[in-house]
Amino acid sequence: MAKINIRELLSQVRNTGIKKRLILDTDAYNEVDDQFALAWALLCDQSKVELLSVNAAPFHNNRSNGPEDGMEKSYSEILNIMKLTGQNRPVYKGSREYMKSVSVPVESEAADNIIRTARESEDILYVAAIGAITNVASAIVKAPDIIDKIAIIWLGGTAHNWPHTKEFNLIQDIFASKVIFDSGVHLLQLPCAGVVDHLATTIPELKYYLGGKNPLCDYLVNIVDGYGGGMCWSKVIWDISAIAALICPNSEDIVIKPAPIVTLDGTYSFDDGRHDMLYCRALNRDMIFAHLFTLLAGI
Repeated sequence: MAKINIRELLSQVRNTGIKKRLILDTDAYNEVDDQFALAWALLCDQSKVELLSVNAAPFHNNRSNGPEDGMEKSYSEILNIMKLTGQNRPVYKGSREYMKSVSVPVESEAADNIIRTARESEDILYVAAIGAITNVASAIVKAPDIIDKIAIIWLGGTAHNWPHTKEFNLIQDIFASKVIFDSGVHLLQLPCAGVVDHLATTIPELKYYLGGKNPLCDYLVNIVDGYGGGMCWSKVIWDISAIAALICPNSEDIVIKPAPIVTLDGTYSFDDGRHDMLYCRALNRDMIFAHLFTLLAGI
């Protein structure tokens, strides 16, 4: 496989006529948005985006008692969504802890899955990561030969004009995050605060477009409904941005810019001499939800 440059990658991302081969790396039980992204990837036109496998990623918040527990719960939720969609793909358990340095990988089935699939692939392998990035970073540290074979789409960090990047996916897994930004691997960053936070929906909207359509749609509506509440409450469905980048790329304004330097205290530094990456600076919320809701309601 010939190495492609960042401009060629951007052209490929925008070209819906090229089939993209995809691994989804997801902390599926962390909130209620991974489930939408996973369902979209499972049900999309596989002649355009082929979901090869799914990795369970670790997380630690009030829905888990540690990274390993978060990964195990995510693994179970991945299987649950597959059952609801009637789709099956290989599923791999991920890291049981976060990276503790930029040079030591965390062993996992998920990291080995990325390495094996990348080495076997004749085309660029896309890895959509919508959680802590340890599985992906560990694969790169363990097998640096795959750097030229993969393109990472990561929901992580904040907009580059933000005063800090203490965002959940990035800051909980800071050493892995540094690997992703420093390794030179092709990367499309989907910043949370300042960009992807526009992907908010409400319970009335979900019930109108998805309620009663099928068991999957009812499940998605119910988990969002049970997650929060209150007058004028809305929920950002963050993770669908990673799938939208491949399914409907015209919905995202993606540019080329130098990769920032992520510091251990959760800030960005900038150097115009750094290697280039792709960066989403805006997105079309309505286009993304319209595409997703039409697919989910139509199964």
